[in-house]
Amino acid sequence: MSLPAGVLVWDLLLRGAVGGVLGFHLIHLALPGPRAAARTALAVFTLSLIAYLFCQRSELLFTLPRPLALVTLALCTSGTAWLWLAARGLFDDRFALTAPLLAAPIALMLIGLVENVPQLDAALAGLPRPEGGVLEHLHAVAMLGFTCAALWEVARGWRDDLVEPRRAVRRWVALGIGVYAAVALVVELAVRGRPVGALLPALHVLGIGSVALALAVLVARRSLGAILGLPPDPETPIPAADGPVAPMADRPTAAPSPAMARLIRAMTEEQAYRREGLTLAELARTLEVGEAALRRQINQELGYRNFNDFLHHYRLQEASQRLISEDLPILSIALECGYGSIGPFNRAFRQRFGMTPTEYRAAARMERHRQAT
Repeated sequence: MSLPAGVLVWDLLLRGAVGGVLGFHLIHLALPGPRAAARTALAVFTLSLIAYLFCQRSELLFTLPRPLALVTLALCTSGTAWLWLAARGLFDDRFALTAPLLAAPIALMLIGLVENVPQLDAALAGLPRPEGGVLEHLHAVAMLGFTCAALWEVARGWRDDLVEPRRAVRRWVALGIGVYAAVALVVELAVRGRPVGALLPALHVLGIGSVALALAVLVARRSLGAILGLPPDPETPIPAADGPVAPMADRPTAAPSPAMARLIRAMTEEQAYRREGLTLAELARTLEVGEAALRRQINQELGYRNFNDFLHHYRLQEASQRLISEDLPILSIALECGYGSIGPFNRAFRQRFGMTPTEYRAAARMERHRQAT
């Protein structure tokens, strides 16, 4: 549906302004910095939003050369999958772009192209829009599913996230996903194939632009590096004969503050980490401090970005010692160190040491035998 000249000018100005803000993010993501995989996922999602600005107004899409129009269409129709991948990359410090993860957005991209290319060709030829089939419904369900998955990525670990700038980003991303999902589903699904006028699409673009602008202000104030952070370095596997490396709080430093001394005592002498399911809120109540103060303390003074990583450090420190010095079953050690089951313990142990607890114990015994002979 063509728009009056005046409305079209304002529509193009709005899309250009939003595209400019998205371009700002794209430039920042393209600059050298930490966590290349997360930056890549965020950059592709930003490109999918720019592509959406074209696809939502078909007159703009028609002006592109066909190869570029197909790329734009592919990015646009897979936007929610890239949203999910971007949210995962942003909030998971160990995120990596693996083939299984990339398969999901690529599959949605192919479904979107197969569904929409015939409609694009029909529109270019002035023919009636083809009737949607199974693929149209499959694509709609997949879009909704990836939107829900993105919200899950934002919500999970929110309370355990110790990085204040990233916690602020979580709020804006959650708001952005809500705006994106609510209006996109109305525009793209409920009124699909019907004239919707200029207001509803413009409101959608304005919502995207508002969230993008808020994130731009946050990035300008805090820097992208502060939000993404450095990739976590895997801790050096502990040699069997030497015992575990002391956590940062236990290493000789300047005299700790009373609050830090109380935290160290709770984690070392009182072994608070042994409580199954211990949360930051529970630890804060134990220490009689506010959650925000404790979060800053663990993040800024000890360098942890996630509360679970903080707990894993102490739990795995004890577990690694006991695997060497005791013959208790591995499950018993895991439960006594604060893990609720063997699965999370095995995953955390392998992530830190590069081997299973069984392999670690066997290697320690072999090393002892070698040193004794």
